[in-house]
Amino acid sequence: MHSILLVEPSFPYPTKSKNQAGEIHRNFVPVGLLKLGALYKKQGADVKLVRGNIEKSDIGFVPTEIFVTSIFTYWSKYVWETVAHYRALFPHAQITIGGIYATLHYKRKYFKKKLAEYRSHSHVGLHKEAEKVNPDYSLLASDVDHHVTHAMRGCIRRCSFCGTWRIEPKRYDKPVNQLINEIKDVGKNKVLFFDNNFLAHGKIVEMLKELANIRVNGKPIRYESQSGFDGRLLQKKPKYAELLKKARFQNVRIAWDSSFARYRSIKKQVDVLSDAGYCPRDIAIFMIYNYDTPYEEMVRKLDKCREWGVQINDCRYRPLNTKYDNYNPRKYKAGQTSKDYYVHTKGGWTDKKIRDFRKEVRRHNIWIRYAKDKGLKYDINMEKWSAIHNTFKYFGMGRPSNFAVIDKSPTKLNRIRMMNKVKNYNTKNILPSPDFSNLTKPVIDKKLNLILQKIS
Repeated sequence: MHSILLVEPSFPYPTKSKNQAGEIHRNFVPVGLLKLGALYKKQGADVKLVRGNIEKSDIGFVPTEIFVTSIFTYWSKYVWETVAHYRALFPHAQITIGGIYATLHYKRKYFKKKLAEYRSHSHVGLHKEAEKVNPDYSLLASDVDHHVTHAMRGCIRRCSFCGTWRIEPKRYDKPVNQLINEIKDVGKNKVLFFDNNFLAHGKIVEMLKELANIRVNGKPIRYESQSGFDGRLLQKKPKYAELLKKARFQNVRIAWDSSFARYRSIKKQVDVLSDAGYCPRDIAIFMIYNYDTPYEEMVRKLDKCREWGVQINDCRYRPLNTKYDNYNPRKYKAGQTSKDYYVHTKGGWTDKKIRDFRKEVRRHNIWIRYAKDKGLKYDINMEKWSAIHNTFKYFGMGRPSNFAVIDKSPTKLNRIRMMNKVKNYNTKNILPSPDFSNLTKPVIDKKLNLILQKIS
């Protein structure tokens, strides 16, 4: 009998990208591996999914095949560390590396050399058979409250910094009835689309109308498009925004990858979403920085977002041929160079400018979320409170007290320190978040102490 081991390397996901209950845009699941698992289970194989390099005794069988997924090219070292580990454990297993990094780099000499060294293979592009099945979420260590899917593959754009059209060169639109049946069959009330240009689907109007009417467990579904929406399509067809709102799409985003001179067009796109019922502070704009648009012009773009009252999702550029990224946010005093991570010096970027822009974006977003509508200016305590608020949401505890109240209470500060320790440990080890929503403070403190004792 076939025994299949599916492996997600221990990629260093930022905390905000890891599984946090109630925030569907912050969840990540290795959907490709989950589809492979479903496919091989149907064929009668034993299947297990693991994250990172675990011991042979924790796997439970000797796999005949091992599938290792990959994502960003600059996280390549985690992929090869994983391949080396499992090749040493299982010298006779067939190892296949798939995913984004493998598809973008499989022709390179160093990549072929690595494959030969570990007697492994690469899978390029999508897995056609796995694409036909739904992800098997039972393979995960803990349940997730959302379903990840694609309504289409490929993209109508050819952005120079993007790998989508290289990874998925052929456009494919999933039939609307197939998508609807899939969502019903999976049966989750949150759906996250991983499409790179969701609105480019050939039957987008029909699809959005159908999505709005689906009920699962007697309840409507909330949707999100992780990569946002093509603002140019929204500007051309404002009706799309109205349909997105009726279908309960959340965390809407558009992109401003072009120059400052395009601000009038971006403003029209923001207005289209606002007119459809989205509050400006809940709209975010993707901005690629450390690229061809210089720092000074990026600051002007940020100023426009401040004027419009929208948030910014900053995306630091790394070329598709980059194999490493050792950027460290904690080294802002010591500084880093292009030897540590990619700095787009041709565009006038430096380590300091990269850090300064990121800092301004963080302050801007906190001001938009917590102060603008109250007529207040940015204050450093807002940032501290924002971090505390995220911790409270992780434990299902709602909104914390005012920061001034927290700062004067040693008991509250100590509780928050304990909560952060538990949160950091759980996110690092992909563990579910405890639910403290209906507990008294003494009970919460007791539970935190018990968890910390186990951790230590």
